Amino acid sequence: MKNIALFSVCLFFISQTAIGQSRVSIDEYRGTQEMIARGILEGNAIQTNFRNHGEHSRWGDLPWGIWPNLTCDRFDPTCTGGGGRHIDGVGFIVAAKVVGEQAKWSYYYGEGARDTTLNPVIINYKAAGIRVSPYSSNIWGWLPLNGFHNISRVDPITFSASPVPATSDDNTSWPNSWPDRLSETTDAGWPGSWNGFRGKGLATGNQETFYVMDDFSDHEYSFGQEVEGPHSTFGVYQPSPSDSSMGGLGIQTEVRTFQFNDGIGKDMLFTHYRMTNVSEKDLEEVWTSILLESGLGVEEDDDNAQLFPEHNMIMLWDSDGVGEPTQVGSDTYDLGYVGFMLLEHSLDETNGIDDDNDGIIDESKFNGPGELIEGQTAIEAYLNANYNRDRFDNVFIPLDEFPAYQFGSWWTGDEDLDWVPFEDWNENGIYEPDLGEELIDDVGRDGIGPGNENYMGPDEGEADGIPTQGEPNFGELDMLEAENGDLTVYDLNTRPYYESGNNLRDDTWMFDRIFNSQISNPDFVMPGTIVSDEPMVIMGVGPFELPVNSSSYFITALFFAEDSTELFKKREQILAIYESDYGQSIFLTNSEEDGSQVVPTEISLSQNYPNPFNPTTNIEFSLNTTASVNLAVYDVMGREVSRLISGQNYSAGSHSINFDASGLSSGIYFYQLKIGRFIQTKKMMLIK
Repeated sequence: MKNIALFSVCLFFISQTAIGQSRVSIDEYRGTQEMIARGILEGNAIQTNFRNHGEHSRWGDLPWGIWPNLTCDRFDPTCTGGGGRHIDGVGFIVAAKVVGEQAKWSYYYGEGARDTTLNPVIINYKAAGIRVSPYSSNIWGWLPLNGFHNISRVDPITFSASPVPATSDDNTSWPNSWPDRLSETTDAGWPGSWNGFRGKGLATGNQETFYVMDDFSDHEYSFGQEVEGPHSTFGVYQPSPSDSSMGGLGIQTEVRTFQFNDGIGKDMLFTHYRMTNVSEKDLEEVWTSILLESGLGVEEDDDNAQLFPEHNMIMLWDSDGVGEPTQVGSDTYDLGYVGFMLLEHSLDETNGIDDDNDGIIDESKFNGPGELIEGQTAIEAYLNANYNRDRFDNVFIPLDEFPAYQFGSWWTGDEDLDWVPFEDWNENGIYEPDLGEELIDDVGRDGIGPGNENYMGPDEGEADGIPTQGEPNFGELDMLEAENGDLTVYDLNTRPYYESGNNLRDDTWMFDRIFNSQISNPDFVMPGTIVSDEPMVIMGVGPFELPVNSSSYFITALFFAEDSTELFKKREQILAIYESDYGQSIFLTNSEEDGSQVVPTEISLSQNYPNPFNPTTNIEFSLNTTASVNLAVYDVMGREVSRLISGQNYSAGSHSINFDASGLSSGIYFYQLKIGRFIQTKKMMLIK
């Protein structure tokens, strides 16, 4: 048994309620039309436009839905990189049932008026799905918050004002400081650093994007905001009675996308939607959905769409596999297969039910650290008493392979037992940096520890021995700590049908499509495969509760392949990437997914190549999780002759370092990889 001692911290903590909160002040930061910005997603073979109000791949706006993009420059909007369009639009929808007040406003609705049920639907999707107020030119729908991108950005080619949504690979798009990071204790606002999902200055993938939007501008059911009295004859809904300027449902949504440009992830686009109820009213019935429009070439009368409910996935493909070009005079192109899948939807974490059948009851991304359990015997006893061990053992790796179990101390809020505070070489349970022990996961809210180039000193939660939101392998950064739900809403029809008249702008029509397309409905009939006139899909989840100040994730993946067999293989790889926290954690599940190609299962050091060499050679190493790396070269006398890596953090995966021995004499040398307690040495020969 280990007694964790970190400085003078007393390890007593009361488990917190599972709840998420907005990280942005709703008084200072609100969605406005002036903040709408357009950018390009091009971190890998997928290239498409996107806007910071929950929409990407807008039809008619080059580039849109392009795959595979192989050669484009980010500042050339006309380049299609040898691929072609496959998608004509993706939009984000939230709908709910709420009470429509009429009795309170009898002066307008008449004596004896009774309250009704309203069905607000929040959307902002190209021309057909943009709702404009009948009283003004204001947009009623998702709008981006101020403060999350550089509104003064200048285009590097035209030198004209050109604001774009914030992307990790373009620091000119970043704001001076980030509104959601103003409370950080060591570096308020993170000025000059990327606001990464994993932490300060840490980008997930080759390109990560980030923005925040809300629905406050949707005044369809407001009172006295743009016209005297009620805006709707159906009733009044005020999300926050103390703030009549807040419309919609009172939902604030953080949106992030991740693109990886390695051999496995290059055809995938991950999107995170983090919804928070910032209103003053609990939402008892909420639905979240994606609107997906096929765009397999200009001719779309031979497009197909099919749902695979057991995989939470839809597949799109073209009958003849040939795409007619968008631009006149261009060549036809080979069409691939398109996949779109739901990876996560966080459910109610307090119902005492194991909703996702993984053996863990009521796990949550938004909880506190829980209770400290010390000793492997005590850990197993707790699991036996509180988990469904049969399910747990069936889904996950053997218990003795879990990092927290191996460490001998476990906080129960880390439901999948993978948070470990520090290296413990002498196994005394005490963090001793003077002995060279380094922090592993206990790096604090900003996600970085000593050795990171952005480190400015200890922050909240760092080296306290307690899991903190923002640290690796815990809470919102741990994909497996969610009570996941399956796809429950599916509707398939054609674009002309959806975009006819005001359909996408009509709350009643849209809500009926969602509500009547719930798979659990007794009269639901699974739509067949459509082979005509541009398939258009609504796929989502609900109903679920979203109480005041609570949050829920909705995570999706869009991916492409040359054929259906390859598409399903990529689906397995997507699950492996997701479950490994995008390559930051070890594999915990017993799934058959092809994860070995995504994240190595162990730390390893490869033989340099070429060997012998003159004067340069490549040294490769692999990591199974993010770690602080040291790599040095020694002569035969054991003297260090070159320090190649000194304590820098490297992500999970394979890495290659070029070693230049121009200044050394011919002979035998040794190169050594050191990661915590792991040390491996190999020999190489320099011949001049």
